[in-house]
Amino acid sequence: MVAYWRQAGLSYIRFSAVCASAVRAALKPQFKTEAVKAAESSVRVIKPKTACKFKRYM
Repeated sequence: MVAYWRQAGLSYIRFSAVCASAVRAALKPQFKTEAVKAAESSVRVIKPKTACKFKRYM
């Protein structure tokens, strides 16, 4: 038995993102602003300055 989101060709991460956006869209206006703020601040992307801090010695 395969999950319906997998049959639709979605990964679990994409499926959960779609569900979360549907829930946020269905919220009442007074709660919607807080939910949007929480969703935007939950992920931080940091790019490393260099590829690797340690050099390999052979």
